[in-house]
Amino acid sequence: MSFPETRTVQQVDDFHGVAVEDPYRWLEDQTSAEVSDWARAQADAAEEYLQGLPGRAELAARLGQLLALPSSTPPSLRGGRWFRVTNDGVQQQAVLRVAGEPMGEGKVLVDPNLAAADGSTSLAIGVPDHSGELIAWSYQESGSDWLRWRVRSLETGADLVDDLRWAKFVAPQWLGDSSGFVYAVAPPTDPDDIYSAPSAAPRLMLHRIATAQEQDELLFALPEQPSALFRPWIDDQGRWLVMVVSDSATDTRSVWARDLSEPGSELRQLIEPTHTEWEFVTTVPAGLVMRTDSGAARGQVVLVDPRSGEFSTLIAERDDLLLTAVAAGNALVVSWLADARSAITVHDLDGDQTGGIDLPGLGSVGELTGSTDSSLVHLAFSSYQAPTRILAHDLATGNTSVVFDAAAGTRSPDLVTDQIWVTSADGTRLPAFVVHRADITPDNGPHPCTLYGYGGFNVSVAPEFSPGIATFAEAGGVWVVATLRGGGEYGADWHDAGRLARKQNVFDDAIATAEHLIATGWTTPDRLAVNGGSNGGLLVGALMTQRPELFAAAVPQVGVMDMLRYERFTIGWFWASDYGMASRSRAEFDVLYAYSPYHRLRPDVRYPATLVMTADHDDRVVPAHSFKFAARLQAVSPPDAVAYLRVQSSAGHGLGKSRSTLIAERTDLLAFLGHHTGLTFDRLAPRPD
Repeated sequence: MSFPETRTVQQVDDFHGVAVEDPYRWLEDQTSAEVSDWARAQADAAEEYLQGLPGRAELAARLGQLLALPSSTPPSLRGGRWFRVTNDGVQQQAVLRVAGEPMGEGKVLVDPNLAAADGSTSLAIGVPDHSGELIAWSYQESGSDWLRWRVRSLETGADLVDDLRWAKFVAPQWLGDSSGFVYAVAPPTDPDDIYSAPSAAPRLMLHRIATAQEQDELLFALPEQPSALFRPWIDDQGRWLVMVVSDSATDTRSVWARDLSEPGSELRQLIEPTHTEWEFVTTVPAGLVMRTDSGAARGQVVLVDPRSGEFSTLIAERDDLLLTAVAAGNALVVSWLADARSAITVHDLDGDQTGGIDLPGLGSVGELTGSTDSSLVHLAFSSYQAPTRILAHDLATGNTSVVFDAAAGTRSPDLVTDQIWVTSADGTRLPAFVVHRADITPDNGPHPCTLYGYGGFNVSVAPEFSPGIATFAEAGGVWVVATLRGGGEYGADWHDAGRLARKQNVFDDAIATAEHLIATGWTTPDRLAVNGGSNGGLLVGALMTQRPELFAAAVPQVGVMDMLRYERFTIGWFWASDYGMASRSRAEFDVLYAYSPYHRLRPDVRYPATLVMTADHDDRVVPAHSFKFAARLQAVSPPDAVAYLRVQSSAGHGLGKSRSTLIAERTDLLAFLGHHTGLTFDRLAPRPD
């Protein structure tokens, strides 16, 4: 294989007395024309290789069909109006819609397809006020995490003068009288390098409608804690401002509150920083209803006294994981995860269970919406073989109905999902989902197989529909989703068992899953690939450097590959709660250096065929991680190795990609996986409706 040449530099860093070479440091400079030219040359080489792989036309056709299915979020009620985000299947990007009925056609309120002809601009978020007359909204441009808040009138459809920059991640919270909203800003420390420079310490601001951003009032700041993140809420009555302050440097969360009905009041700390999670749900006359894992590793719902901070249990911890709770009518509706599959229960405001919502099989609830002004609850449900359905449940009657089905009038993929159990190196049992055609079994194996995983940040990976997974399995492949420690599937203890000094457990869990698939006849090392994105990209990098002989192919997407310097870019410092920081102590350095993919590459090892995937506007996991890893992998690999770097232009970490970009990206991904695991797509074709 022929790769563009990559120069090296004499860069050696001292970490607690250990000299660490970093010969590709120059690739970190996203403002450099040389880096840009190098990335384009790498992308061109990858494109030439990928275009020559077999089955691309069939893949693109089937992916195009599945990505042409319509989509909708569950509707949300504000001021008598229902808001949802939809895509008719033909649009490059989804639009924000408002109607008088929950699933009504209504009218389009924000259409990002009008903003960029190439589809690189998407709707990031839209937050209506309590009256349903105004909406704070932002585009997402080229996939960047930066948000720019504007305010639109529903009556006129026009934007007001408001224009607020340098927001990220946090949705604005409207005041009860709609005179303004609370939001957070965290500007880049270097305005000339907004896509890789670290963000400044956040500030919580109050913006008044029709005023300039310079006039916004500072409500709260922690200038000495740049690793903090503010997450505010204002309750439906507009009385309480509740905020959770997360600090990744100390791995703590604290709860703050302010009574907005009291003139001159300020945010004050209700619950001191602890190593526990907190999330606001609603208010009741007796206080604040919140979800927490304080004293309950798998979660509970509690009532917090807004004066003293003392709390009592409303919905107690169970064997299943309590994911989230919403207020609807006079009830609390709770989403649980039972062995990585969803379940829903209904409770009165005292926490007593009064019922549940039946779900259509093994799958997951992706979003749950409700309002204290309506007895209707809506949820999005999907599985590996069935696209999204929106269910409406009436708390008053107990009736549940399907009000939207993405696959209506079409044939869903003819697949089955098995849940298997694996024993990891230390004896821990963990589940995995195996997606395949009914005629593909271990008895007639081995089969082309892809192992996917994440394993971090308390994130739960549950069954949900993916056009890529469905297409791979329809062609005769086996797609396996591992449940790894470090995730959130079994609560705080499960998360703790896969982070910081215990991060190796995550990799051991994935290795055990791969070995189980081989031992039980599903696949063999020459037919097994591994794939993951973001923290899952780190997983792929760790697996291919620790056990390269176990895999035929590896595809890390937007992965964290340099574990010694990740906190130096954008919001990387926020990951310290899961990773630790090499600069902070020798002990943390030793852990990170032992598995850092970029630093583990060796010249005497035969690595799997590798496609490193990143994007030029990824300002969450900056592309330098992938650039440096790919450069070093190419340098240590023999001339006939497959080690390509795919760089998507005008795209970011993952969200906001256009329909055409998704088809192209997934075609490349699946063609690569199929080619190196022996899966052919020549008989894969669009199916009739």
